[in-house]
Amino acid sequence: MILQNHLEHGVRVKVGQHFGTVRYVGEVPNTEGEWIGIEWDDPERGKHSGSVNGVQYFQTRSPKAGSMIRSEKLAKFQTLEQAITEKYISTEDTLRLDSEMIRAVQKQLHAPLFEIVGMEKVGGKQSNLQQLVDVSVRYCPVNAAGDLSSFVNLQMLDVSSTLLWNWTVVASIAEQIPTLQELNLSNNRFVDPYEEQISMLAQKFQNIRKIILRSCALGSWSEVVRLARMWPAIEYLSLEQNEIGYVEDEAPYIVALSRLKHLDLQNNSVCDVESVRNLGKLPALEELLLNGNGIREVRFSEDCPHNEKVDLFRQLRTIYLRENPLQDQCSTFNELDKLARLEHVTLDPDPSVSYEETVARIVGSIAGLRMFNRSTISEKLRRDSECDMWKLYANQWAEVRNDAQRLKAFFKSHRMYPRVMERLGSPEQFLPDTRKVTNMIHLQLLNETTAERRDKKVPKRINLHTLQNLIVKLFGLPDSTSSLRLYLLDRKRKVRIPLENHGKSLDFYSVEDNDTIVFE
Repeated sequence: MILQNHLEHGVRVKVGQHFGTVRYVGEVPNTEGEWIGIEWDDPERGKHSGSVNGVQYFQTRSPKAGSMIRSEKLAKFQTLEQAITEKYISTEDTLRLDSEMIRAVQKQLHAPLFEIVGMEKVGGKQSNLQQLVDVSVRYCPVNAAGDLSSFVNLQMLDVSSTLLWNWTVVASIAEQIPTLQELNLSNNRFVDPYEEQISMLAQKFQNIRKIILRSCALGSWSEVVRLARMWPAIEYLSLEQNEIGYVEDEAPYIVALSRLKHLDLQNNSVCDVESVRNLGKLPALEELLLNGNGIREVRFSEDCPHNEKVDLFRQLRTIYLRENPLQDQCSTFNELDKLARLEHVTLDPDPSVSYEETVARIVGSIAGLRMFNRSTISEKLRRDSECDMWKLYANQWAEVRNDAQRLKAFFKSHRMYPRVMERLGSPEQFLPDTRKVTNMIHLQLLNETTAERRDKKVPKRINLHTLQNLIVKLFGLPDSTSSLRLYLLDRKRKVRIPLENHGKSLDFYSVEDNDTIVFE
């Protein structure tokens, strides 16, 4: 435990409700006594950047995060043992206060028989250190372990927003409580361990499965990987709201994070394509939270055939992508379809289309998807969505279907299309009719008497009387010819259909292109 008169660089302190880190301990010219230089977590809490009267005593990351204060203003430190005892353990004094409180309530309510049901059981249980399983000392000024041998069943410990600052102290806590599996260390600031400390501390963290480091000012992924070498059994790691940006392609993944199943990187700056791709090399990762990282594009591989999966995120089942400005959601869905085991995706709907259309696009695009935004996908919704995608891209498919290279590129960009076509067939029925609409038809006119033939293009709606006059002129028949008997030659049935009503048009008799009209 750091004593109040033994402050050193890196020690965490608390003044009122404000937390800070000791950056300087010593004298300031023209003043008496010892001063403590503090860098506050709140960048606007101080008055300077560590410079006083032109002398730079320490350096803060923000221009107004520094202060010089006297040690008397600092909150008194506690061991974890003391904090738990004070909060959870019933002593004679607390039991006396509880009794006085109950009597006061009885008097106020005029109810002498009033009692708190189960009070004796609660008091008894809290008085037994061995029965504590889940403990929180959040906001307590804890900076050391103390004697924790009594906590033989403790599994979850919340020491967020305390004054812990040294990984050696955290390791001592983990070593003294072998049943401990979950540690919440959020809103603390830790000094980096020395290289020779890491392997030694790793032995003490061997039972820890879950660590939460929300808002701990972690500045890089390489720093996280280095720390993870101390946590050989880590499966759940929360790094929400830190300052992590580029994710390097590092060999230590294989050892340091080889068991990691859940990774929370919400509200960091992991936004570039390569960083997301490098996270895909975590071998056991099942759930990844990337909400609020500024991701504009997701791209795993440009060379992955439509019927294969990429060798990334091999175990990933759930990914969170909310609050990211994705530029092309359809492209994102196509990339996510390349992941072998992906079942659940959460993201914001495309504001340019309806929510229903966003659902249809993602469900129709990702073959193994079982949930979207925490809603289960029914088989009917899947069939309907695939059908919508089948229709939506029918024209693009038609444009490239006869060009092998372009068709291959189309299937890479729309991986779902070949499998949907396999189920639903060709989408030709949804293609627009490109045939030219015409009101003209070609007729073969046959003079049955002379066997003379003429081809003539005429309007569909020409009536038989007008057609008869045309035949007279076309074949040079005598003008005295008052009427002709006309027949439609039906080749399929090998019959002649008389066209008797000369006031009717050709389409009345269903005369089609290239039909033969016989006259006599």
